[in-house]
Amino acid sequence: MPDELPQVVDLPDEVDSSELGLRGQIRATAFGPNGDYGWGLSYYSGIWGHFDGTPPAEVLSANGTSLIPDNWRYSQTLCPEGTGARTSLSGHGPSFREVFQAIDGAVGYWPQTRFPSSQPKFRMSGNTDCYTTDTSNPGWVWRSNEEVIPGLIQLSNRILVPPDGITFEATDGELLGTAWMALPLSDPYERGGVVVGDKSWTLFLEAANFRGPVAYWAPEAWSRVTINHPPAHLRGLDHREIDTEYRLFASQLSTPSLSTAVQGRDWSRIPELRFPVDSEGRTVFHQDVTFYGRGAIYEQVAAAAKGAPLAAAFDHSASAHAPLQTHRWELNHGDLPVMGLERFVQLADWDTEDKEGWAWGLQWSDHPGVFPSYFRREGGEWLAVDRSDSPSEITSVNLGFPGATRRSGYAPPLADGPAPRVQQALLNDGSVVRYTWYRFVEQPAVVALDLDETQKAALQSLVEQIHHQWGPNAEFMKPPSEGGLAKIQTEVIVKPPTGAEVGWVPVVISQTAAD
Repeated sequence: MPDELPQVVDLPDEVDSSELGLRGQIRATAFGPNGDYGWGLSYYSGIWGHFDGTPPAEVLSANGTSLIPDNWRYSQTLCPEGTGARTSLSGHGPSFREVFQAIDGAVGYWPQTRFPSSQPKFRMSGNTDCYTTDTSNPGWVWRSNEEVIPGLIQLSNRILVPPDGITFEATDGELLGTAWMALPLSDPYERGGVVVGDKSWTLFLEAANFRGPVAYWAPEAWSRVTINHPPAHLRGLDHREIDTEYRLFASQLSTPSLSTAVQGRDWSRIPELRFPVDSEGRTVFHQDVTFYGRGAIYEQVAAAAKGAPLAAAFDHSASAHAPLQTHRWELNHGDLPVMGLERFVQLADWDTEDKEGWAWGLQWSDHPGVFPSYFRREGGEWLAVDRSDSPSEITSVNLGFPGATRRSGYAPPLADGPAPRVQQALLNDGSVVRYTWYRFVEQPAVVALDLDETQKAALQSLVEQIHHQWGPNAEFMKPPSEGGLAKIQTEVIVKPPTGAEVGWVPVVISQTAAD
């Protein structure tokens, strides 16, 4: 189905619209523990809908973090010539360590979404090669100029990963637990003149109706950019732990705007953004940040690969809490800073009796749950103001923003899997996903790695062990210190077909409009 035509909103001649409205980040830092705790990271994120219906076009609102390999004191140039970072991000040189590789994943609204919804979605993505190529959805084969780009591999046999993001039931501040853990799912080996490491960074989710591993980054995804570039050998996420020194947690924001001039003063308006507020006047973005050592799960999986029983939980004695501390407001309107937000809402981090910096987010006072929508230009800055202090030319209920439009769906060039029947699930964003079942090592993303028979047999055996022993009742992350868990949309949770209960995984082969 072709893209919907962009919506057109009639505005008075004196009112202009722009995609360049409020934009920037509000951030907190998680202060990592001393010691060897770079083998995993977990945290809980609040989930809520800003809008009652379809969000405005070009809105970005996402809460998450980014994991990079620990090359903190490494000064050689990690990114080869010709990569995106060397071309466009020269300010990060000479080492380029912060833009070399990264694991991302967040809950939010995304401008590039193809099926806009009133509820945010969870998407996983990553930078495997100095911001040069794209890869995200598990199970698929990604290519650039016919070169295979290794990426995410579907691990769970109980959950679908739609390319437009995992959908949720209606949420109002409930929490989603996210953990990225290094697992030794395969042994190191030599490929293309480099050693491919043994760290398979694996996503675990903790929700009201799902817990467990979902997908992992193939080690080959990280080693590819290091081929023919000796300074980067053994420096990717297939070999290195994650950087724990200062981990930024951010809420990214970008909105469109309307603007007008009244009696020589410039005024602006952005879409109304609503937030859930608890009984203490708080909106929690992230909480319970935890780093993990080698003994939390990595060693147990390594032992299971050699025949030992597989541990059914993280060992929390090999973990450490990381306190959160907020930064200042870092929002601009166009090219000018935004001031005066503290009159409406303040950035805050909170302690409990047991945990310093347990969570961070927004602390509300007189305007609970409604972010400032109106701004007046004062010299070289924009000042947040009340609606009642703004002229009718910018507050009129007849003014509006075009809604985000549905775009053509996703249909990678995948053949149907060995299971003869393609199944489908209807999502609450108005799309339908079609999926089929593959024996784990026969999913396209694994086939593209061109592993030998010994490697495939070992990987298949370990995954079957995971499917046997990491069932719905296995416990991984600790429960949240406060708050309840969000519920993933029921249709995204699946059961394997008869005869494929263990060692097979569902791979989404298309996502298109339901009608």
